[in-house]
Amino acid sequence: MALGNPQPKKAPLGVLVMITALVLAAFLGAAAGLVWQSSDWFSDDPEEEVLTNQDAPS
Repeated sequence: MALGNPQPKKAPLGVLVMITALVLAAFLGAAAGLVWQSSDWFSDDPEEEVLTNQDAPS
């Protein structure tokens, strides 16, 4: 007669680890999206020029 549980022990799902990883990925993705949206690194618009009137006769 065998001693112990006849069914093998199941590995835990790690639900808390998966939820934590999902929340962390969502937060980092949202932060990266906000930085990307607010940056003008890849805009095709030329920079605005500020013209001054220093050389004009008075």
